[in-house]
Amino acid sequence: MVSTYFERRAAFWHEHVQQWRESGLSKGRYCRVHGLSSSRFGYWTKKYPPESPVETATPAIVPLPFTLAPKAPSIGLLVGNRYALDIPADFDEATLTRLLSVLEPRC
Repeated sequence: MVSTYFERRAAFWHEHVQQWRESGLSKGRYCRVHGLSSSRFGYWTKKYPPESPVETATPAIVPLPFTLAPKAPSIGLLVGNRYALDIPADFDEATLTRLLSVLEPRC
């Protein structure tokens, strides 16, 4: 008779765990709607993990077609022996001046 009690209790919680997973409700909301103890419900959700785990895709290398875009005209600039810059032809002079003032002391 003792095992029947435990079996009924386990079946009760298992049924609720399954219904909760299908409901889309949060654990707390489901417990409030059904008058269940949230701490006990948490215990049983851990005891009965989802039956069908989410399948993970196998990593693969997939070739992607691409075309090389024509390169816009630019100016190559070497600052010291540390920094190589590729500056577009339509650069902003004020920005380049600020950048060089930061880089030059570091060379």
